[in-house]
Amino acid sequence: MATDSMPHERTLWNHVAPPLSALDLEMVRAVPPGGDWRDIPAEIIAKSSRLKQISKSGGRTTYYGRLRSDMPSYTISTYFNRPGNGTFIHPTQDRTISLREAARLQSFPDSFRFSGPFSSILKQVGNAVPPLLARAVGETLAAGSTVDLFCGAGGLSSGLQQAGHKIMVAADVDPHMCQTYSLNHPGVRVLCRDMSHRNEYQEVLEEIENRLRGRTLSLLAGGPPCQGFSTAGWWNSADNRNILLGIMLRAVRDLMPEQVLIENVPGIKWIAGGTYLQRALSVLGELDYTVVFRVLHAEQYGVPQRRTRVIIVGLRARDTWDPPQLLFQAIPRGCRFPVCVPPCGLPFPVTVGEAIADLPRLVPGAGAEVVPYDEVWTTTEYQRLMRGKISFHQFVARRCL
Repeated sequence: MATDSMPHERTLWNHVAPPLSALDLEMVRAVPPGGDWRDIPAEIIAKSSRLKQISKSGGRTTYYGRLRSDMPSYTISTYFNRPGNGTFIHPTQDRTISLREAARLQSFPDSFRFSGPFSSILKQVGNAVPPLLARAVGETLAAGSTVDLFCGAGGLSSGLQQAGHKIMVAADVDPHMCQTYSLNHPGVRVLCRDMSHRNEYQEVLEEIENRLRGRTLSLLAGGPPCQGFSTAGWWNSADNRNILLGIMLRAVRDLMPEQVLIENVPGIKWIAGGTYLQRALSVLGELDYTVVFRVLHAEQYGVPQRRTRVIIVGLRARDTWDPPQLLFQAIPRGCRFPVCVPPCGLPFPVTVGEAIADLPRLVPGAGAEVVPYDEVWTTTEYQRLMRGKISFHQFVARRCL
């Protein structure tokens, strides 16, 4: 067993595999790499009411899916511990992916340590902005003083820091998220506040202003949960979930930073017929920001995962914003095998095998918060990047040849 005092180069954090029931294990064993619930034999399906319903109605082909080593993963959600919720079965082992494997697929470096109960870490990893995606966007913006609202565990901040931004203040309502954020960003003032309450929002605002000391904030960034916001006002006591994006926009109005970065799920384009997204763009425009929104695919920026995100950028001093340079191919929707990815002159994305094949074998429910790691296991450029052995620019230069 490793200990906290073990040198980082011989340490692996959070390599814990979720437990599985006996029935789940039967299902997992029946699914081949790239397969899904349709590969599970009828006699096993007959034991599960959920599988019988899926089989009868025709569920998503990602349910009970097993990853392929030669493809990027599907989107890592907050329920990657459950084989029936997506494609989360390890490509070569009969279990779902571990916390660290999911973090690798999200592009968190191995030095990033998650803290809190198992159920919270699932959310911390699954809800995070992939740091390499955040880095790509951050490199298109002028580096300077930065605030991260709705910061979660710190994926967005980690990527922005890699791109040279200086995070001053971060805030989130979840205490476990804040604990993990503080553990990995010791120089940042982290506030655990519910900004849907006026007084707690004001506390966050005052902390930011105190640290700015009259200077203009360079970048206000955040990923407010996508429930939308009330068009009737900034705060709606009837449903606080409906005002989080509105609070982000209120902070823009109160701070007037040079740049704004808002990250969200693709569904924001369709919530309430697209009115939430259009309202956000309109508010930023009314505040004299040049506003651009783009849909970005994480696998094109070094993340070994098919994850699509909406990025909204607002600029005060520039007329245009150019999205980050593409590094890798995109995986077409519905593509399940490498042969269905049309050549486009860019290298193939980082695969699951490249990302996690070096990590120690586990059985369901096994692992520990701290386990030993032998550096001789590191064999790919992505693994070297995650272990901190090479820089991102070295990774790109070597992997994109």
